Formats: sequence, structure tokens, C-alpha cells
Amino acid sequence: MKKIQTIMIALAAILATSCSLDEHPYSITSEQLAQSEKGAQQLVTGIYAIFWDNWCMEQTYEAWVDQDHDHCAAPGWVLSSAGSGDITGHYAYNTNNDLWSVFYRMINRANKAKESLEKSNAYIEESGVRQLYGETLFLRAYAYFHLVRMYGAVPLRLTAETELNCPRSSVEDVYKQVTEDLETALEYMYFNSEGNVGAWGHADKTAAALLLARVYCTMGSTALSNNGTEIIVDIKGEQKRFSCTAVDGTANINAEQCYSRAKELCDMVIARKGVDYDLATDYLSLWGSNNRRNKEFVWGASANGGDTDFQNSYLHYYHNPAPYGGAGAWIYMAPNLYEQYDIVDERIVHGVWHYYQTAYGATQKWVSFPSNSDVYNAENLPENLKAFRPDFNSSYQYGVACLTKHYNGDIANPSFFSARQATAQDQDVILIRFAEAYLLRAEAEVELGNIQAAMEDVDVIRKRAKAETLYAGKVTDKMEARSLVLKERGLEFCQEFNRKFDLLRWGLYLDVMNATQSIVCGNANRSTIRSKKNLLYAIPASEVAENKLLGGNNYGY
Repeated sequence: MKKIQTIMIALAAILATSCSLDEHPYSITSEQLAQSEKGAQQLVTGIYAIFWDNWCMEQTYEAWVDQDHDHCAAPGWVLSSAGSGDITGHYAYNTNNDLWSVFYRMINRANKAKESLEKSNAYIEESGVRQLYGETLFLRAYAYFHLVRMYGAVPLRLTAETELNCPRSSVEDVYKQVTEDLETALEYMYFNSEGNVGAWGHADKTAAALLLARVYCTMGSTALSNNGTEIIVDIKGEQKRFSCTAVDGTANINAEQCYSRAKELCDMVIARKGVDYDLATDYLSLWGSNNRRNKEFVWGASANGGDTDFQNSYLHYYHNPAPYGGAGAWIYMAPNLYEQYDIVDERIVHGVWHYYQTAYGATQKWVSFPSNSDVYNAENLPENLKAFRPDFNSSYQYGVACLTKHYNGDIANPSFFSARQATAQDQDVILIRFAEAYLLRAEAEVELGNIQAAMEDVDVIRKRAKAETLYAGKVTDKMEARSLVLKERGLEFCQEFNRKFDLLRWGLYLDVMNATQSIVCGNANRSTIRSKKNLLYAIPASEVAENKLLGGNNYGY
């Protein structure tokens, strides 16, 4: 991975002080690289390097994308302003770490790579280069998909020479560009089993299909939000019915067309089950470093333990309690989500640390979660944990549900450490899983009127989790089915960068957050009260100042 940085430094001067998109070539041009498949590989790999550029995947991505919703719990000082719906107080805002800047750098490099590859016929005639050409479109679409969901209407910069002064395009036009890029990418990319796909971390045709299905479901749900669609959401154990609030800029999207295409894409992916990718058999076969890069992981940001520039310093360190090498139970599952699982569901049986040390040093306590549990107590602990309970505290009331999915070890046989491990970890960031094909198709089936088929898809995921409650043959109401699909996404993809976007796309974010009011965080509460300002992210002040055609910042900033 260090080679990637060397190549990109030779190719371009990385942004230093502003959101300017100019990257000036030095000793070798992108056009020269694109003349061979090896050079094209280097050129496209340089786009992927953006994931680890300026702390994107080390910290900023998760902080901005997956800490401001009703299923995430942590002390306010850990989440900072990003966990309160306003990124302006986060260290990365208005710097090169700002996700606006990160994604536009990705777009700019994708534009340069695309234009360079188009200067010869290799991207049409040579299979290896065709695949790489498709990846440039995939990555540009991935970046714009984030930008439109985070910032609303944004500038569409589609050439490497696009002027900095660029007006915003409408939300619908941005989505149109995203779908066009991904539909074209599908024509050029190959399935993993067909060859021509690079090392793990390079997207293939399955990744493009699932990302596109996610985009179409996003568009379909935003369109339905304009019709006052109703959804039931669990608010601290109470089933509350909400009427979706219209998502700005999406009134003209055709929901039926979007969901029909999403279903086609998921059908294609699921039809190849076991060929390219597959579901892991159970939770313990899915997560943990011993299961790294398994068949369920379709795509993610690839880390490299030999280079600290390509290591994650957030997932393992912040999510795992002492003594599993983490910082001490700083980010965890909200208790209102924990209560929604069946008690036998593997996603909490094995998905949560039920027995752990609360801290390192003199204040440490060995406790169970839930506190005073009949199941998770000293007498019922697994044999491999019993030796580590010299001072078990059965009266401790402030245990929290720390996830095991980000543990950088074997969940079934965890290692114990006398001190926290270093922040930098050789840990991939999983961005697309095969399981999503079933839940995206389930959502599409609901909106297309096929309730039984939708519940069968949801049950595939629930059976894998060994949940007791199944839905096929029992659910016939469309609103109930819609609600169950949304709920299952929360259960399955907890802290995998989906929940906030799911609430936003259905027009539920403000209502759900304000109905929740606060989340219990150990011995304190975190407020979830939000306002219209929190629906969109703040554009960097430098972009607002430099782009004379932008038209100012988003509402409230």
C-alpha cells in the first residue's frame, strides 16, 4: 500500500489548505499511466488511496456517518459535535479531513483517471482495463452518493478541469448522475469469479450492483416520503407510528421504477449466491480478524498492517471495552436497540460483550451486561472467561452493550490484555455485505406489493441470526412489512454506516430523534433532540468562500 502513496505523490500535489480541486502532475502524467494495464492499475488504485487520505477511514468517516442516530450510544465527549448532528465543532470540519473535501478529491481523481483511460481503446477492448474503467465510475458514484445524502444539492464536477466556481445541481440531477455512472460501471466490470478484478478492496460487479440497488432504494424511499408514507419505529419499547416528512428535492422521482430496478439488481446478485459471495453460516463465522475478508464481505476499504497510513484507528480501539484491547467501552449499541433483539438472537448473544472489565488500572471492575442478568452472570459465564473474574461485581448498574463485530481478534476465544492496544490497527472497513441483497430486495418487494416474498427475504437474515420470531406467512399489511424491513436493517447493520441515512431517506430522522429524546449512556444520558439544521451537513467555509456560484451554506450554518 505504501507504493500507492508514492505513486500519487508523483502524480499529484495533494490539497493543502483549501477545497481547491487542482492536483498538478509532476514527473509522470495520468495519460502516460493509462497507456498500459499496469499503469491503469496504479492510476485507479490511487483513487482508492483517498479512503485513507487525511484520516477519512481512520476516524472521520465513522464519526460523521454513524454516530448521530438513535442506535448509537456514547458519552458526549467521545462523539463530539458530530454525534450531535453538527459537524462544525469536529476537528475535521473545514480541513482536508472534511468529508466534503475527501469525496471531491475522490471525484477529481476519478475524473482524471476516466479521461486518461478514454484516450485509447484499451478500456473498451482489454478486459483488465475495462474493469478498471468501471471502477473509476463506481468510485465517482460512491462519492456523489455520499455527498447528496449528506449535503443535498451539490456541484456536479464531471471533468478534471471543472472550474472551482460551480453551481449546485439539483438533488434529482445528482442522483441521475450517480445511477448513470453505476449503470455504465456494470457494463464494464466483472464478477469476482470471472477474473480481471484486483486484490481485495477493489470493487467488482457485485459491489456495483449492490451499491446501485442501495441508491435506487434510497431514491424510492425519498419519493415515498413525499406521499406521507407511514412507518412504525420502536421508540424505547413503544411502537410509534410516524408519517414520513418529505425529503427535499425528490418529489419527481418515480418510486415504482426505482424499486423495480433495485429488485432486478438484487435478483442478479442472489442468483449467484455461492459463486462470488455468500452469507456466512453464523455470527461467529462472520466477524473477527480470524474471518477477515470472508465470502460475505463484498467490498470495503482495504487496510494494510505494514503501513500505519493504511490502518484503522477507530473501530477496534473505540468500540471494544477493556480488557479486549479497546479504549474502555467508549462507543456502543444504544440500549433501546438491544431490547429489540430476540434473546436468543446471535447478533446479541455473540454480538455484544456480555462480560468485560470496565477500565484499566485501579478502578477496574469485572461486570456483566445486562446488569444483574440471569443469563450473563458469574455462574453462567463460558469456561474460557471464568478464569478472568477475580473481582466480579454483580451490583454494577452501568454496563453497556459494546459490539464484538469490530473486535480485532477471535470473538469465540477473545484475548485479554493488561493495557489497551495501540490505536492503529490492521483492520478493513466493511462497506458492502452480501446480506444487504436480501434486505434491499425485501424493501423493494414491499413497495411493489409482494409482502410474502419480502418477509421471506427478511427471514433469511433472521434465520441466520437464529432469531425466534419469523415473519413469512404472518405479515400481510404493507405498512407493517415496511416497518419490519427498516427494523431488520437496524438490527443487522448496527454501526455499519447505515442507520442515519435510513432515517434521513424515509423522512424520519427528526421525528425519531426527537421522540427518542435521549439515550442512556452508562450513568448518563445523551440528548437526541434535533432541528431542521441537522438534516444536512455544513459545507466547508472555505468552499463557501471560494465557490462564488455555490449560493451559500446549508440551512442553519
